[in-house]
Amino acid sequence: MAIAPKDGRLSALRKAADNLRPFVGDGWLNPAVAVDKIYEVAEMHGLSGPSGGERETEIMDIARCATAPMPAPAADTEIAPPCLITVTPVAWKGTEPPTQRWLASARIPCGDLTLYSGNGGAGKTETIVQFLVYLAAGLGDWLGCVIESGPALFLSCEEPEANIRERIERICKDRGIDPHAIPDLHLHFPDLEETWLVTVDRFGRVIKTALFLALESWIATSKPRLVVIDSIAAVFDGEAVARRQVRAFLAMLRKLARDHDVAIVLLDHPSVRGMADGSGTANSVDWRNSVRSMLHLSEADKDDPDARTMEVKKSNYGRSGEKVKLRWSGLTFTTAMAGEASPHRAAADREVDDTFLRLLDRFTAQGRTVRPNTGRGSAPAEMADDPDAGGVKAEAFRASMGRLLNAGKIKIVESGPPSRRTRHIERAAP
Repeated sequence: MAIAPKDGRLSALRKAADNLRPFVGDGWLNPAVAVDKIYEVAEMHGLSGPSGGERETEIMDIARCATAPMPAPAADTEIAPPCLITVTPVAWKGTEPPTQRWLASARIPCGDLTLYSGNGGAGKTETIVQFLVYLAAGLGDWLGCVIESGPALFLSCEEPEANIRERIERICKDRGIDPHAIPDLHLHFPDLEETWLVTVDRFGRVIKTALFLALESWIATSKPRLVVIDSIAAVFDGEAVARRQVRAFLAMLRKLARDHDVAIVLLDHPSVRGMADGSGTANSVDWRNSVRSMLHLSEADKDDPDARTMEVKKSNYGRSGEKVKLRWSGLTFTTAMAGEASPHRAAADREVDDTFLRLLDRFTAQGRTVRPNTGRGSAPAEMADDPDAGGVKAEAFRASMGRLLNAGKIKIVESGPPSRRTRHIERAAP
């Protein structure tokens, strides 16, 4: 309209209004909003006239055409069915099956969606901020498991910046790192009235908001390894018990995770029933059924307010049921010392730790490097295959690696040229 000649503005308005018709017909645009906008633009460019006049009639006709129902296709019109693309096992011949990659070993898969639930005040935000800090700072461990490293984003739709800053500085103090020297940790605090990632139109369709589109663009550009969203109640503007809406929303997040190979963790508060039975679930079962992994953090123990338990409630790519005992240290949560309840377990863990360190020393002397992550060349796998392993399995060595990292007895070191960095395990300086 702004660039159309004065005598051609009415025609330009009609053409622009006609372009709105499909959006109105499909329910993407409210007809009343479209009509209001047409009259507003007409008045802005001097096209409106006196009430009941010829010019007003023309504007009314333009508005009526723009909001009229789209004509149905003719009865005899044949619509070609969509093409169904299939895959057969023949196509797999000669190829290696993809291996599951973990951002946090056996807890949070790469390129997929994880649900992390916990009652308000249990420590869910505290523990997930730990994960964000440790990942972005390249510390290599998180509450007893091995993690990857790389850029991370926290979309905080509940807690203000001051609260998250206090958590980060306290967590960094616990690990002896500088909180002002973590360029890979990104935080976003949207306005509390604009936290929705999706909304639902009058036809029940789930629609991405400007915040979702901005998140998509940032992920495509910044390529983070992890995105944490806090929380479902703040970002989902739909019916939490409506199956189609829930599945559509989670499918959008899973597609975003897969397309950009980023792990997305969605925080949630369990329902009253979920709190009572310890399942950690809330609202529709589709919240749990539509994700590949689910973690739950328990409430504080009545007899020990500093104790918590993190449990893997669901894992489509690994074993569920892992329970990790956590304890408040005064600064943040740490893994409870193995063997608190069983001296025999503590002695067994120490024996595995000693074997891990002994084999690591021999590998280092031989010039062999072992990696912290899963797959070929990983420290647990290489040690389990060694004749001096004494029958210790890779799973036990992986648990040992987490304990030794937490204790500061081993460390993860990066080496190689900037274009091809590799990570391996070394003994930490005494």
